[in-house]
Amino acid sequence: MSDRKRDILLNAVEDYIQSASPITSSNIRAHCSENLSTATLRNELNALEAMGYLRQLHTSSGRVPTAKGYRYFVNSIMGDVPLDKAVLDEIHGIFENRSVYLGDMVNEIADIVSKATNYPAVVMLKGFEKLIIKNVKIVPLMTGQALILIETNSGVINNFMPAKADIPAQTYVDASNFLTTTFSEHSVADMIQNIENYRVQMGKDLAEFCGIFDTMIDSLKRLCDKIASSGGFAARGQLRLLNSPEYHDLDKAKRVIDALSNPKDLEQIFDEPDEEEISFRIGTEIPVTELQDCAVARADYTIDGESVASIGIIGPQRMDYAKIASALKFVVGEFANLKALDSSNKGDKDE
Repeated sequence: MSDRKRDILLNAVEDYIQSASPITSSNIRAHCSENLSTATLRNELNALEAMGYLRQLHTSSGRVPTAKGYRYFVNSIMGDVPLDKAVLDEIHGIFENRSVYLGDMVNEIADIVSKATNYPAVVMLKGFEKLIIKNVKIVPLMTGQALILIETNSGVINNFMPAKADIPAQTYVDASNFLTTTFSEHSVADMIQNIENYRVQMGKDLAEFCGIFDTMIDSLKRLCDKIASSGGFAARGQLRLLNSPEYHDLDKAKRVIDALSNPKDLEQIFDEPDEEEISFRIGTEIPVTELQDCAVARADYTIDGESVASIGIIGPQRMDYAKIASALKFVVGEFANLKALDSSNKGDKDE
């Protein structure tokens, strides 16, 4: 592709993303750096159409980008993604009020991304059992339950378990300290799978811990099973699709919304590893048939090389790719900066 064709194509796609108006030689002329005649521009647009980057809606109408055209545009802009300050300020403001509880985090991150980009967002939490334990606290409550707080390298796992009234509060403190000492820097899976091996170490002096540990492990297993059965997915902002002209056809919008509500469909998009910091799938690059008139943006949040969560945005192929990439890049950075709650506040917050 010549430099002139490249310049015309990039300007044409950018103009269409912003205006949703078909591309014509007259409305693209103002964006090109060269002083080209309308006839020359028309010839270049015809050539780009023949090359498969543009397509004509009707015989006498303007053109729109094809999936190939959007792919060329994305590949061209992704080298140095600009950061949209207004979008980043909004994301940062939402993050300041977020929870660090992993059970809530999936929904919160999906909400943040959807609100900031005005497109549906999906978050897939994975590798939950691989998270590394930093601290464990079991806090008895007045309700007859105990709050389990496991601080990890990516936030706090919180869950509840039954608590017996005849177990002194100090026993829960001692059990918490024992678990922290024993399992700090181990994975959640290691604690769940190997708690039995530590019974021998407990001896008679620690026998009263056994009931607490059994109840806690049962509670954590149920939490892990719940996350696994749901796929660890949260989808938010599906109705924002209706803001795009492409989805004013309700039947068309419904097919996409239904796909966003199906964990099996979403798993096809997010289950495969992706080495790119920010990646896009456009049109037939998307494995889900119902989403092949869309574009999907994806970013992975990793810890020590392990993907902990995938964050995705689904929208029309006319989505603002630079804005989306900017938002995802910033969200992943904010995600990485999440700090654990102060231990002095954990019990008070949940009571």
